[in-house]
Amino acid sequence: MEWVGVVLFGVGVLVALVVGLWLFQRSLDQPGGRDGLGTMGNGMGVMDNFFSPSRADAAEELERQKRAAHVMPSPDEDDELRHGQVRRNPDGSPRSIRLTRPPEDD
Repeated sequence: MEWVGVVLFGVGVLVALVVGLWLFQRSLDQPGGRDGLGTMGNGMGVMDNFFSPSRADAAEELERQKRAAHVMPSPDEDDELRHGQVRRNPDGSPRSIRLTRPPEDD
């Protein structure tokens, strides 16, 4: 007779679970029912940091490099020897451009 109680308890837990899930799903269909559900954006990311810290560090570094600005050459660098010269008028507008051919490697 003892097993009947265990089976009835298990069935009761399953029925309570199904009814709870059904009520929860119905509450999501109500206006504003899905507000606040996205608050756990990266909840499993903590587990990734715990079990695989080097992979998590690498992923963070890749994400940081995606957002980083590109390196721009400074205006002080002399690029004329590689690309050419721009002669300017007194007002700063370009007057003529002299392009140089890159050295050929033999």
